[in-house]
Amino acid sequence: MKPAAATPDFIVTLPPPTPNGGLHVGHMAGPFLAADIFAKAAQAGGRSVHVLSFSDTNQSYVRATAEKQNRDPAELASGWTRDILNTLEIYGCQVDNYFEPGPASDGFVRDTLLRLYEAGVLKKKSFPFMYLPDEDQFLDEAGASGLCPRCLDDCKCGICEACGFPTQADTLLNPRSTNDPSARVEVRHAEVLVLELETWRDVLRRFHSFGDAIRPKYRWLVDDALAGPLPDFPVTVPGSWGIEAGHPDLPGQVVNAWPELALNFVHGYKQAASAGGTPKIVNFFGYDNSYFYAIVHVALLHAAGMEQFLPHATVINEFYNLENAKFSTSRGHLIWARDIAADYPADLVRFYTALSAPGFEQGNFNAQDMEEVIERRLLAPYRRIAAAAAAAGQGAGLPETAAGAAAVMEARVAASFSLERFNLRQGAEDVLKGLGAIESFQAAPGAGRDSVMQMLGAWARAAAPLMPSVASGLLRALEAGRMPGELAGQGAAGDAAARSEEPEHA
Repeated sequence: MKPAAATPDFIVTLPPPTPNGGLHVGHMAGPFLAADIFAKAAQAGGRSVHVLSFSDTNQSYVRATAEKQNRDPAELASGWTRDILNTLEIYGCQVDNYFEPGPASDGFVRDTLLRLYEAGVLKKKSFPFMYLPDEDQFLDEAGASGLCPRCLDDCKCGICEACGFPTQADTLLNPRSTNDPSARVEVRHAEVLVLELETWRDVLRRFHSFGDAIRPKYRWLVDDALAGPLPDFPVTVPGSWGIEAGHPDLPGQVVNAWPELALNFVHGYKQAASAGGTPKIVNFFGYDNSYFYAIVHVALLHAAGMEQFLPHATVINEFYNLENAKFSTSRGHLIWARDIAADYPADLVRFYTALSAPGFEQGNFNAQDMEEVIERRLLAPYRRIAAAAAAAGQGAGLPETAAGAAAVMEARVAASFSLERFNLRQGAEDVLKGLGAIESFQAAPGAGRDSVMQMLGAWARAAAPLMPSVASGLLRALEAGRMPGELAGQGAAGDAAARSEEPEHA
């Protein structure tokens, strides 16, 4: 990526996908569409936005999946990275910089951490890891599983996705090798670099004097973490997959992918803000990664003297379930986002997942429910509006009350997608209420086709962050003096915008 010509108002981050598989509907319904809708709404309001992410190639989950599938991990990561980018394109998601880690970013990460080690900020200390004595091999995060000592859910040796708290080898209950559960495992210590989180308690407490943009569960996690002693966090780990530690004191070690994540973002931030200025950084991610972002990353960036790259705001999401059960790649309980976009217009999938988004609570995806809800609440009301307009005369200009209602519609949806109130479900509901308002004004005496088309223009502008292709197609038709008879059909994703212009009422 070339350095930015001008510093954006916002840098929005997508959580870096782990390229051991594609993006399923649960991923898209969580941080990916949320970040894209925020970015599009901010740009519609006149703000400039740079969307940043990267391929989380060095995660141990890439190595573990490649081992299970008897594939080369680099080849696996490269293939899935292409698939992930293709899926984001199918859904119309803005991505301004999506890089694969390489010599430049790896060097920046390694140099930063070794500088902190030489300065005595990072300490070399004994840390517990899971170990296979019969193989003489340490297990990485993805390689070791067990029960979380805090919430008793099944988890990996590093983080519990259910409660969001870190786990480690000497506290994991019923530990086992992930890929070979029958293998004998034990706890063994190794001398690695650690970040002493307790040292940064006051910094963490000051930073997390929360603003309005923090969702309650994120606040609770921070409060719970600070209520007790903060553990050391391993910055390097035994292993061969990842960025080599590159120091004689750390043989056979690689950089832990979680602190790497924070520094890879800084690498991208510097490119986006190369023209100077201080953009507001907004991190979007799932709740299961909250501890890393809220505790580890904040402490690390302070330790590195990079406080200017701390986020202005964070937006988390809960899990999005499939048929009321968690999406699971290992159990095959999932729908790939690119596959469902082959059966339904991507914009309609975007709209339904926003309407059922897992922002403040868990959401649920059901294809049959999506079809019913989209038809009953979105397509059918639009169809009635278009048919009634075709039967009406031209009419006068937009009445003052209708013009006011149209302005309220746009303002209310924009507020729901603002950083201060960001709520996908509310925004989608507001868009649906807008159709209801148009029908109500349309039924008033003297309402003509022209005034309805003007109100639909306001509605399309409000709905554009949710359904960019459908909205742009509708706006093009209205500007040309045409009103499509159908908002969108139920065919393949790529046809959505074209169908929004036919059949039409002249």
